[in-house]
Order: sequence, then C-alpha cells, then structure tokens
Amino acid sequence: MRTRVLTLLAAATAAVAAPTAASAATIVGTLAGALFGVSSSTPAIGSGTTFTSSTSLVSGSSGDFAAVPQFTLASVSAATASIGSPITLSSAFGSFTGTVTSVTASTGFSSVVSFYTLGTFVPAGSLSAFDAGAASLTFSFTQTGGAGSSVSGSYTLASPPAGVPEPATWGMMIAGAGMAGAAVRRRRSAKVVAA
Repeated sequence: MRTRVLTLLAAATAAVAAPTAASAATIVGTLAGALFGVSSSTPAIGSGTTFTSSTSLVSGSSGDFAAVPQFTLASVSAATASIGSPITLSSAFGSFTGTVTSVTASTGFSSVVSFYTLGTFVPAGSLSAFDAGAASLTFSFTQTGGAGSSVSGSYTLASPPAGVPEPATWGMMIAGAGMAGAAVRRRRSAKVVAA
C-alpha cells in the first residue's frame, strides 16, 4: 500500500512538472507604458474615478517583452478605479483583457490612485511565438496640486502575474499534501493495531 501511494505521488509530480513539447512557452517579463492626455471623470481623483487617455506609448520592457520596441503605440480602454471594472489594452504586440481586483487611493494636495487588474494576455506580432497566459496590468494615476490639476498616468503589464504559482510549485504542494495525508493515515492505522 505504501509503495503504491509513493508511486502515485511520484507520477503526479512528474506529470505536473514535465513540460509539454507541443506547446509554446508563456511570456515571462514586464512591459511599462506611459499615458498621455489623461483626463478624469472627477475634478479630484480617487476610488471610482474613470480615467481616459489620448495616447499610450511603451516606455520600457524586460524579459520576453524586450522584443517590443520602445515608443510602440498601445490603446488602453477607459479605466475605472473600481473593483470588477473591465480593462483592455491592445497593440501590435498583443492584447490584454481583465478586471480590476484591487484599488488603493491616497487623496490630498498630491493624490495617487493605483489599481491592479488580473486577466489574460494574448500575444501577437513580435510576440506571436508565445502562448496566451495569465497576466496583470497595474495602473498608477497622479494628480499634484489638488482638484482640477492635471493628471498623469502609467501602467505595467506583467506576465505571469505576482502570486500565481508555477506548475512545478503546484506539483510540490500536491505531493506534500499527499504525504501529510499518508502520514496521518499511517498513525491512525498504528493506533488501531495497538488498541
């Protein structure tokens, strides 16, 4: 019985950790962008404010996103700083679709609104060799000078998003839980025999 359990755990770990030859890799890296001509739905920015921009340019990239040239145009949908709001970003290098999952806002003379979006990035163009995968899009909007002052904005696209375990990590967690369960079962068996 013990050998069978260990064999099953080893097989499950190997299946999860082994890469598949038929699929391309998902993108690993970050891409930063600047938003120009930013306007807000309220004179003083805060949670619930909707932001629009006239132009978005890629300002830097790392990892697999390094294939995207600086100053590449991107289109960002109107972005509302409210949990559950949909967000899209599209460009020649791919598209992101997701929903806002967290919002932070500090208001005053210098106000900052940041929100985190989880979704899926579908590569295209120079990134078309990669598979679609989970990604995050984080926005930051700043208004210095109080209500009615101009607003600046930026974003960072990250793949994979922070907090998403890799397949090998999931395999190790499953194997660990299985071994803990086997140890508990063994202790129970030992107590029954001893009684």
